[in-house]
Amino acid sequence: MNKAVKLLARSLLALGLVAGVAACSFRPLYGNSAEGAAARTGIQSVEVGQIDFGRVGQHVRNELISQMTPRGTPARPEFTLSVALQDMVADLLVQENSTVLRRNYTLTATYQLIDNETGAPVFSSSVQRNAALNRLDSEYANVIALRDAEERAAAAVATVITQRLSIALSELASPEKRRKAALEEANRIKAAPARSATPPEPVDQPLVSPAPDGTTLIGAGDDRAASSARFPEPVAIDSAD
Repeated sequence: MNKAVKLLARSLLALGLVAGVAACSFRPLYGNSAEGAAARTGIQSVEVGQIDFGRVGQHVRNELISQMTPRGTPARPEFTLSVALQDMVADLLVQENSTVLRRNYTLTATYQLIDNETGAPVFSSSVQRNAALNRLDSEYANVIALRDAEERAAAAVATVITQRLSIALSELASPEKRRKAALEEANRIKAAPARSATPPEPVDQPLVSPAPDGTTLIGAGDDRAASSARFPEPVAIDSAD
């Protein structure tokens, strides 16, 4: 009897976990939804730009191409990925006699996904990954250990960038997001002040009497001066007998 109760409790717990995951709107990235299709096709339309960072930059670029476009560079890429790298080596384990036994290699990547049609960035972020290495007595062994750490960090950075770009491209193609963007644009256009197709009427400016130098001043003086300039007072003329 106790065994049956435990089995029932476990079943209910499993159902509760499944319901909780469903309530969180969990969806696989590369599922059969519209977002999943956009993630698959979008990531394959990305061209990886050159990364000027020596051997590490070349390794990061090769990893990105291998993970995003394994069939080769797209003929007509819709996006271009721009990546900038920085790295550093720090000592982790140091003995009392200043002997370094272990080091940490850190690789930081700052990247942008640029829309080739508009030239504007649609996603940008940064990622940092570490790779530990041992410090040995042999210099050759230390060089090999450092190269191995660089390759491991480069592969980890490329994996994170690929995953984030896939999520970003799937969100850009989301029907809910497109609908929300369309509504925001419609509201923005509706709230903008309407422009009249008819040009404004010119404003009349009163005329004034000529200036001492013979030029005519416009807009100066009061209404009385303007009225006298337009309609001068009558002058009495004496007639001869």
